Amino acid sequence: MQRTRIQLEKTESTNNVGSQWLKSALPGEILTIWTPNQTRGRGQRGRTWEQAPGRDIAWTTAVKWPTDSRPKDPVAFNKNITARIREGIAKALVDSKADHSVEIKWPNDIMIRSAKGRWLKCAGILIENTWRGPTWDGVLIGVGVNVNSTHSYAKRRCALRDFTNSELPLASVEANLSQCVMEGIQNHSSIDGYFEHLIGREQIERYSFCGKAGMGIVKTVNINGALEMEWAAQGDAKQQLTIERSDLLAWDWLGGT
Repeated sequence: MQRTRIQLEKTESTNNVGSQWLKSALPGEILTIWTPNQTRGRGQRGRTWEQAPGRDIAWTTAVKWPTDSRPKDPVAFNKNITARIREGIAKALVDSKADHSVEIKWPNDIMIRSAKGRWLKCAGILIENTWRGPTWDGVLIGVGVNVNSTHSYAKRRCALRDFTNSELPLASVEANLSQCVMEGIQNHSSIDGYFEHLIGREQIERYSFCGKAGMGIVKTVNINGALEMEWAAQGDAKQQLTIERSDLLAWDWLGGT
Protein backbone atom coordinates (compact mmCIF):
# COMPACT_ATOMS: atom_id res chain seq x y z
CA MET A 1 0.00 0.00 0.00
CA GLN A 2 1.25 3.49 -0.87
CA ARG A 3 1.52 5.81 2.12
CA THR A 4 1.90 9.59 2.44
CA ARG A 5 2.57 11.42 5.72
CA ILE A 6 2.04 15.13 6.31
CA GLN A 7 2.33 17.42 9.33
CA LEU A 8 0.04 20.43 9.47
CA GLU A 9 0.90 23.49 11.53
CA LYS A 10 -2.80 23.97 12.30
CA THR A 11 -6.13 22.47 11.22
CA GLU A 12 -9.71 22.26 12.44
CA SER A 13 -9.81 18.45 12.40
CA THR A 14 -7.38 15.85 11.11
CA ASN A 15 -10.31 13.44 10.61
CA ASN A 16 -12.01 16.04 8.40
CA VAL A 17 -8.84 16.36 6.30
CA GLY A 18 -8.67 12.59 5.97
CA SER A 19 -12.35 12.35 5.09
CA GLN A 20 -11.96 14.82 2.23
CA TRP A 21 -8.88 12.99 0.97
CA LEU A 22 -10.71 9.64 0.91
CA LYS A 23 -13.22 11.00 -1.59
CA SER A 24 -10.59 11.06 -4.34
CA ALA A 25 -8.04 8.51 -3.05
CA LEU A 26 -7.19 5.44 -5.10
CA PRO A 27 -7.48 1.88 -3.75
CA GLY A 28 -4.41 0.96 -1.74
CA GLU A 29 -3.50 4.52 -0.73
CA ILE A 30 -2.91 5.64 2.86
CA LEU A 31 -2.61 9.19 4.21
CA THR A 32 -1.40 10.08 7.71
CA ILE A 33 -2.01 13.61 8.99
CA TRP A 34 -0.95 15.01 12.33
CA THR A 35 -0.85 18.40 13.96
CA PRO A 36 0.07 19.98 17.31
CA ASN A 37 -2.74 22.49 16.87
CA GLN A 38 -6.24 21.14 16.18
CA THR A 39 -8.98 23.70 16.75
CA ARG A 40 -12.22 21.70 16.38
CA GLY A 41 -11.48 18.10 17.26
CA ARG A 42 -14.32 15.58 17.28
CA GLY A 43 -15.03 12.72 19.66
CA GLN A 44 -17.68 10.03 19.97
CA ARG A 45 -21.40 10.93 19.91
CA GLY A 46 -20.83 14.54 18.88
CA ARG A 47 -18.46 15.35 21.73
CA THR A 48 -15.51 17.67 21.18
CA TRP A 49 -11.86 16.87 21.80
CA GLU A 50 -9.78 19.72 23.21
CA GLN A 51 -6.02 19.95 23.01
CA ALA A 52 -3.43 22.50 24.06
CA PRO A 53 -1.86 24.18 20.99
CA GLY A 54 1.74 23.11 20.53
CA ARG A 55 1.63 20.66 23.42
CA ASP A 56 -0.61 17.80 22.30
CA ILE A 57 -1.19 15.70 19.18
CA ALA A 58 -4.15 15.19 16.88
CA TRP A 59 -3.46 12.32 14.48
CA THR A 60 -5.40 10.59 11.71
CA THR A 61 -4.61 7.84 9.25
CA ALA A 62 -7.01 7.49 6.31
CA VAL A 63 -6.97 4.18 4.44
CA LYS A 64 -8.54 3.45 1.06
CA TRP A 65 -8.76 -0.32 1.05
CA PRO A 66 -7.27 -2.23 -1.89
CA THR A 67 -10.02 -3.95 -3.84
CA ASP A 68 -8.50 -7.40 -3.24
CA SER A 69 -7.21 -7.29 0.35
CA ARG A 70 -9.49 -5.32 2.65
CA PRO A 71 -10.15 -6.73 6.15
CA LYS A 72 -13.29 -8.83 6.45
CA ASP A 73 -14.51 -7.61 9.83
CA PRO A 74 -14.66 -3.88 10.77
CA VAL A 75 -15.25 -4.67 14.48
CA ALA A 76 -12.22 -6.96 14.73
CA PHE A 77 -10.18 -4.33 12.89
CA ASN A 78 -11.34 -1.71 15.41
CA LYS A 79 -10.14 -3.88 18.31
CA ASN A 80 -6.84 -4.48 16.55
CA ILE A 81 -6.19 -0.78 15.93
CA THR A 82 -7.26 0.18 19.47
CA ALA A 83 -4.72 -2.31 20.83
CA ARG A 84 -2.02 -0.89 18.55
CA ILE A 85 -2.79 2.68 19.66
CA ARG A 86 -2.45 1.56 23.28
CA GLU A 87 0.85 -0.04 22.38
CA GLY A 88 2.12 3.12 20.69
CA ILE A 89 1.30 5.24 23.73
CA ALA A 90 2.90 2.68 26.06
CA LYS A 91 6.07 2.80 23.93
CA ALA A 92 6.20 6.57 24.31
CA LEU A 93 6.42 5.99 28.08
CA VAL A 94 8.87 3.09 27.96
CA ASP A 95 11.59 5.12 29.70
CA SER A 96 9.26 6.44 32.39
CA LYS A 97 10.41 5.75 35.94
CA ALA A 98 6.95 6.44 37.37
CA ASP A 99 4.77 3.47 38.24
CA HIS A 100 1.93 3.36 35.69
CA SER A 101 -0.21 1.09 33.53
CA VAL A 102 -1.58 1.97 30.07
CA GLU A 103 -4.91 0.27 29.32
CA ILE A 104 -8.05 0.32 27.14
CA LYS A 105 -11.44 1.48 28.40
CA TRP A 106 -14.38 0.40 26.24
CA PRO A 107 -15.26 1.69 23.76
CA ASN A 108 -12.65 4.26 22.76
CA ASP A 109 -10.42 5.61 25.55
CA ILE A 110 -6.82 5.00 26.50
CA MET A 111 -6.26 5.46 30.22
CA ILE A 112 -3.28 5.41 32.54
CA ARG A 113 -3.34 4.14 36.11
CA SER A 114 -1.05 6.16 38.34
CA ALA A 115 1.00 4.86 41.24
CA LYS A 116 -1.79 6.04 43.54
CA GLY A 117 -4.30 3.84 41.70
CA ARG A 118 -6.12 6.66 39.92
CA TRP A 119 -7.32 6.00 36.38
CA LEU A 120 -6.88 9.04 34.13
CA LYS A 121 -7.68 9.47 30.44
CA CYS A 122 -4.75 10.38 28.20
CA ALA A 123 -6.16 9.70 24.71
CA GLY A 124 -9.41 9.31 22.81
CA ILE A 125 -9.99 7.31 19.63
CA LEU A 126 -12.45 7.97 16.82
CA ILE A 127 -12.60 5.32 14.07
CA GLU A 128 -14.99 6.03 11.20
CA ASN A 129 -15.70 3.62 8.33
CA THR A 130 -16.65 4.72 4.83
CA TRP A 131 -18.82 2.61 2.53
CA ARG A 132 -19.48 2.39 -1.19
CA GLY A 133 -22.88 0.72 -1.23
CA PRO A 134 -22.49 -2.53 0.76
CA THR A 135 -18.69 -2.50 0.40
CA TRP A 136 -16.39 -1.35 3.20
CA ASP A 137 -14.41 1.16 1.17
CA GLY A 138 -12.13 2.92 3.64
CA VAL A 139 -11.47 3.90 7.24
CA LEU A 140 -10.43 6.94 9.26
CA ILE A 141 -8.38 6.21 12.39
CA GLY A 142 -8.35 9.33 14.55
CA VAL A 143 -6.52 9.80 17.85
CA GLY A 144 -6.11 12.72 20.20
CA VAL A 145 -3.24 12.34 22.69
CA ASN A 146 -2.54 14.60 25.67
CA VAL A 147 1.26 14.74 25.56
CA ASN A 148 2.63 17.78 27.41
CA SER A 149 -0.49 19.71 28.45
CA THR A 150 -1.66 20.34 32.00
CA HIS A 151 -4.91 18.79 33.23
CA SER A 152 -7.00 18.97 36.36
CA TYR A 153 -7.37 15.59 38.05
CA ALA A 154 -10.95 16.62 38.85
CA LYS A 155 -11.68 16.09 35.15
CA ARG A 156 -10.12 12.63 35.23
CA ARG A 157 -7.60 13.58 32.56
CA CYS A 158 -3.83 13.39 32.35
CA ALA A 159 -0.98 13.88 29.89
CA LEU A 160 1.95 11.59 29.14
CA ARG A 161 4.19 14.29 30.60
CA ASP A 162 2.73 13.52 34.04
CA PHE A 163 4.68 10.25 34.00
CA THR A 164 8.05 11.52 32.76
CA ASN A 165 10.84 13.73 34.06
CA SER A 166 10.74 16.06 31.05
CA GLU A 167 8.50 17.01 28.16
CA LEU A 168 8.15 14.49 25.36
CA PRO A 169 9.01 15.44 21.76
CA LEU A 170 5.72 15.43 19.85
CA ALA A 171 7.37 13.99 16.74
CA SER A 172 8.66 11.04 18.77
CA VAL A 173 5.21 10.28 20.18
CA GLU A 174 3.74 10.55 16.67
CA ALA A 175 6.39 8.18 15.29
CA ASN A 176 5.58 5.52 17.90
CA LEU A 177 1.88 5.86 17.16
CA SER A 178 2.41 5.67 13.39
CA GLN A 179 4.63 2.62 13.59
CA CYS A 180 2.24 0.63 15.75
CA VAL A 181 -0.90 1.54 13.80
CA MET A 182 0.75 0.74 10.46
CA GLU A 183 1.68 -2.67 11.83
CA GLY A 184 -1.98 -3.13 12.76
CA ILE A 185 -3.15 -2.13 9.27
CA GLN A 186 -0.74 -4.58 7.66
CA ASN A 187 -1.69 -7.39 10.06
CA HIS A 188 -5.35 -6.49 10.23
CA SER A 189 -6.68 -9.89 11.33
CA SER A 190 -4.90 -9.88 14.71
CA ILE A 191 -6.50 -8.61 17.93
CA ASP A 192 -3.52 -9.46 20.16
CA GLY A 193 -3.22 -7.07 23.08
CA TYR A 194 -6.87 -6.03 23.17
CA PHE A 195 -8.59 -8.22 25.75
CA GLU A 196 -5.59 -8.52 28.08
CA HIS A 197 -5.51 -4.71 28.37
CA LEU A 198 -9.27 -4.19 28.73
CA ILE A 199 -10.03 -2.25 31.92
CA GLY A 200 -12.36 -4.02 34.36
CA ARG A 201 -12.16 -7.45 32.74
CA GLU A 202 -12.98 -10.18 35.27
CA GLN A 203 -13.01 -7.64 38.15
CA ILE A 204 -15.95 -6.93 40.44
CA GLU A 205 -16.42 -3.15 40.44
CA ARG A 206 -19.07 -0.44 40.93
CA TYR A 207 -21.08 0.61 37.87
CA SER A 208 -24.36 2.38 37.19
CA PHE A 209 -26.49 1.08 34.33
CA CYS A 210 -29.36 3.28 33.09
CA GLY A 211 -28.96 5.35 36.25
CA LYS A 212 -29.14 2.40 38.68
CA ALA A 213 -26.10 1.73 40.88
CA GLY A 214 -24.78 -1.79 41.27
CA MET A 215 -21.82 -4.13 40.98
CA GLY A 216 -20.58 -5.61 37.74
CA ILE A 217 -17.89 -7.62 35.99
CA VAL A 218 -16.71 -6.88 32.46
CA LYS A 219 -16.59 -10.18 30.57
CA THR A 220 -15.75 -9.32 26.97
CA VAL A 221 -16.41 -7.12 23.96
CA ASN A 222 -18.39 -9.25 21.52
CA ILE A 223 -18.16 -9.68 17.75
CA ASN A 224 -20.52 -6.73 17.28
CA GLY A 225 -18.40 -4.41 19.44
CA ALA A 226 -20.86 -4.39 22.37
CA LEU A 227 -19.70 -4.73 25.97
CA GLU A 228 -20.85 -7.88 27.75
CA MET A 229 -20.91 -7.92 31.53
CA GLU A 230 -22.50 -9.46 34.60
CA TRP A 231 -24.26 -6.82 36.67
CA ALA A 232 -26.63 -6.59 39.60
CA ALA A 233 -28.39 -3.47 40.83
CA GLN A 234 -28.39 -3.01 44.59
CA GLY A 235 -30.78 -5.56 46.08
CA ASP A 236 -31.47 -7.27 42.73
CA ALA A 237 -30.39 -10.57 41.19
CA LYS A 238 -27.39 -10.74 38.87
CA GLN A 239 -28.13 -10.38 35.16
CA GLN A 240 -26.22 -10.59 31.89
CA LEU A 241 -25.97 -7.29 30.03
CA THR A 242 -25.07 -6.59 26.42
CA ILE A 243 -24.37 -2.85 26.22
CA GLU A 244 -24.22 -1.28 22.78
CA ARG A 245 -24.25 2.39 23.84
CA SER A 246 -21.53 3.68 26.11
CA ASP A 247 -23.73 6.47 27.49
CA LEU A 248 -25.91 3.87 29.27
CA LEU A 249 -23.07 2.81 31.56
CA ALA A 250 -21.26 4.88 34.18
CA TRP A 251 -17.95 3.49 35.45
CA ASP A 252 -18.43 4.61 39.06
CA TRP A 253 -15.20 3.03 40.25
CA LEU A 254 -13.28 5.14 37.73
CA GLY A 255 -14.96 8.29 38.90
CA GLY A 256 -18.00 8.04 36.63
CA THR A 257 -16.05 8.38 33.36
